[in-house]
Amino acid sequence: MPSPSLCGLLCLLGLLWSTSALDVSYASYINFAGVDILGGNDGLPSHPLLPNYGKPTYPITTDGNGREQVEAHLSYFEGSYWMHAATWGCDGSLFVFAFGAGDDYPASPTYAPGDYGADGNCGIKSYSSPDLVSWTLRDFYQPDMSVANVTKPVVRYSNATGQYVMIMGGNAKSNFFYATAASPAGPWSNPPSVMAGAHINHDFDVAVGPDGTHYMLSDPFTNATLTTDGYGVPVWDLYVQQLAPNLTSTLNTTATLIRSAEQLRDTGLTLEACGFFYHDGYWYLTFGMTCQNCAGYVYYYYAEHPLGPYTDGGYLSLDGCGGQNKGANVLPSAAGPVVVAGSLGYKTGPDNLVVGDNIWHADNHQAASSTYFFPLTFNADHTIRNLTCPAVARVPLVAGVPPPDEPLALQLDCRVRTGQTIAQWFDTPKVVSQLEFPVWQRTDNLGPTWNAGPVLNGPLTVTLGFDDGDHARFVWAASNVSWAPTKITMDVAGRNVSWIKLTTNATNGCYGTLAQPNTDKDGAYGVVVHGQRTTSPLAQLYVYQY
Repeated sequence: MPSPSLCGLLCLLGLLWSTSALDVSYASYINFAGVDILGGNDGLPSHPLLPNYGKPTYPITTDGNGREQVEAHLSYFEGSYWMHAATWGCDGSLFVFAFGAGDDYPASPTYAPGDYGADGNCGIKSYSSPDLVSWTLRDFYQPDMSVANVTKPVVRYSNATGQYVMIMGGNAKSNFFYATAASPAGPWSNPPSVMAGAHINHDFDVAVGPDGTHYMLSDPFTNATLTTDGYGVPVWDLYVQQLAPNLTSTLNTTATLIRSAEQLRDTGLTLEACGFFYHDGYWYLTFGMTCQNCAGYVYYYYAEHPLGPYTDGGYLSLDGCGGQNKGANVLPSAAGPVVVAGSLGYKTGPDNLVVGDNIWHADNHQAASSTYFFPLTFNADHTIRNLTCPAVARVPLVAGVPPPDEPLALQLDCRVRTGQTIAQWFDTPKVVSQLEFPVWQRTDNLGPTWNAGPVLNGPLTVTLGFDDGDHARFVWAASNVSWAPTKITMDVAGRNVSWIKLTTNATNGCYGTLAQPNTDKDGAYGVVVHGQRTTSPLAQLYVYQY
């Protein structure tokens, strides 16, 4: 039996632990809508083989625009959370800026074909947040035209140079690009430079050890392919290498190598889309299956040294929670370091290719994609527990941050077509000075690998009806509507708005907006198809400002 003094010490430690545990605040990150407020009727059907954990949601920034978070990576620097993500708000030759109230719209804000957006990607966006919920756009990095199409940004800090280094993927067969900045918000050096070293292309992640040493995992092309259903699937080798202190090259050290060809022969696995992190004395490699951005298994290895030898950990998920593995995000918290696994929620459609029982995305609207985040949990023997794919992930925050409110679960609604109108009706008219809400566009897919052009062939019209029977009409050319939700502004001078309708005469796709769970209860939201009104009682139009 412990002495009174020892008992007192233990009781005090228990009290401190209990108090500390109570002081941990959590942020909610919404991956999927717990309830589909549109009842599956949003104009964006998914492929029937896609795992269904809930309808994907689309977040917003503090200024009311959509938060593009394709291939997103989380970090924590200078007392703030950071998200660096690829932006796919352009498509083909279309590139659209986000406009604010009072800005003049240029006649055609586009680049010539071949400059930006060969596959819809047009740069990197940097966001910051105090609490993982309220995110502010801090920088939009558009690399020099000769580089273009940079993807998968990962930001790390170099103690040697005092600079932040953003490493980005590019061409699958060339070395990675990097840019530097004095702040995680940028501005980033432009044009970006090419990393020096061997075996560094395609997918990657960068892990940081307890002594601050950085190691890169990469899966370069081996010039070998596997034929599945008549399609050639690349076979990748897997390397771990130490980075130089400035984080812009690999050191001349012996690299850990896992040969995918041998892995395929021994286990039947094909591995890419890699992640890499350090946690509690162990190093972990995570991988998705090799496919054209599909929902596939997540597999992992672990070791006590970054250069191995690695132990086979097995599957974390058989379906990637409806996405493809996207790295690991290590964040500090009042409860200790937390590892948040990323999963690329690529947009699918009913006409996507199916290769070897897996969906290969070909949807032309990847601006509708997201990155899902799932906190990892570990067993006592340092193995990782299987992913549970929660619709709402709860992430512990750093000490001193109060618990934020849960963000809105916003859903994409793309039902503005010729003969079809999205509408919001108000039982009690809204007094409106300036009306702002996000809109976006998407052309139709015409098959697995082509679509109906880079831009809709008709404008978007927003009509506001007033309580005195009058109305006002606002029109936006397709070239002024982004592929990612971006707010539009209408000055109404304090009039009473009874309804809002979005219409178009475009014939090659749809315009969309965002719907939120119905909290107003004063009115109705829905569509009018050739004069027939159908409402969604659980939804209302998301409006940033009345």
